[in-house]
Amino acid sequence: MSSPGKSKVSSRSAFSLVELMVVIAIIAILVGITTMVGTAVVNTGKKHATKGVIQSLDQVLAAYIDAKGDNPPPLVEIPYADLPTAIQNAMPSFGGQNLSAFYPAIDGRARELTSDELNLVNSVALFIQSASVVPEAQEIISGIDPEFAQNYSADEEVQPFLLTVFDAWGNPIRYVHPKFDGIIEAEPRNLGDAGRPVNIVNPNKPFFTLGALPTNPATRVRMKFVRRNRLIDADYGLGGPTQGGVNQQQLSDFDLLPDSDGGLTIGNRPYFYSAGPDGDPSTLEDNIYSITPQYQEPDVVQP
Repeated sequence: MSSPGKSKVSSRSAFSLVELMVVIAIIAILVGITTMVGTAVVNTGKKHATKGVIQSLDQVLAAYIDAKGDNPPPLVEIPYADLPTAIQNAMPSFGGQNLSAFYPAIDGRARELTSDELNLVNSVALFIQSASVVPEAQEIISGIDPEFAQNYSADEEVQPFLLTVFDAWGNPIRYVHPKFDGIIEAEPRNLGDAGRPVNIVNPNKPFFTLGALPTNPATRVRMKFVRRNRLIDADYGLGGPTQGGVNQQQLSDFDLLPDSDGGLTIGNRPYFYSAGPDGDPSTLEDNIYSITPQYQEPDVVQP
């Protein structure tokens, strides 16, 4: 018989293994939900910041067009002193003077020589370089938050360090000029092929008319072998694990880095875009545009 005034003490002193597992599972779910919500909130903030940067660039474009009555030039002049050393050494003097060089403002990849690798062109920096000659445009450029604007070179061997505007994920904003929109490739590519670039100064198949090119374009136009297309599985119509004798694993062996999203300008007006959180222009659903473009599907030769 228990003594009067004493309460009963439970004999249970610990959680069972099942109960511990349930608690851990609940905590894991809560952590996962919190992480997802936190990531979504951060990305939403970055999207708003990126939209603001793109809006500023569009205002720069408007100021340039108001002052000049036309779009910025598709070939952007870079003074000799601002050129990379390797390009300076490749540029012959003319009458004892060092000449400037011209770069294509293409949202795509380009190279100096046929033996070189294709490199992404810093298109927005070239836009800023050409637009900054207009004081009203330069004033807007100067007002962009320094967090998103800094000097940068996509490849310091062949591309100059220029003021570049970035999105909130740290990737350069892309600039699409009507001269270099849509798909640019020498010929329809084969299934799984990265596509051949176009020589924009080739006199036999001129991308520009002769009068639109600077004097001696063979030496003054840099990064003149250009390519712009989308290189993802969707380009090849792959709806299942295999089609056309090429499977997903085999495709991963090819250079499938996208040049751009293949967008077409509307009303002959350039547009700007961010590739979004994943930094991939070809995943169109998360891209952020100043003007939503139309699209040109690349030609692919089926086997």
